Amino acid sequence: MYRQRAKRMSPLVHIAQKSVNEALSYIGLLQQRIDSEHQKEQSLSQYQSEYMEKFQKAGSQGISGLHLQQFESFILQIDTALLRQSQQVQQFTQQLQQAQNVYLKLNQRLKSYEKLQTRLTDQALKEEDKQLQKFLDEMGAQLHRAKHV
Repeated sequence: MYRQRAKRMSPLVHIAQKSVNEALSYIGLLQQRIDSEHQKEQSLSQYQSEYMEKFQKAGSQGISGLHLQQFESFILQIDTALLRQSQQVQQFTQQLQQAQNVYLKLNQRLKSYEKLQTRLTDQALKEEDKQLQKFLDEMGAQLHRAKHV
């Protein structure tokens, strides 16, 4: 009886393991996306700094109002892109935290299933050992009676 119950747990354990593996893969994917988006953010920030340095050098020699207006417009575009990029990193970070919470729950469920399956298997082995011992005791008793007859 216990052995059958332990066998019936196998598909459940398999499905739980698959879910845990999928969650881990998704976490890895999100971490890669976060790294990539963070790198883009750093590149934008570096580009903004370099552009401002060039503008300051040009500004020390004097620039026209049109160039100043173009510079301000371009810096505003870079600031907007940096803000969006920062929001993107934040969004992926939140998704990562949610995925990690899901992983923890799935992994806990998997461990529970595995523990139950192990307990059922152990109970099945104990039951089989009891039956074997009972059989051996009966055989011993029969042999003992047969010798005394």
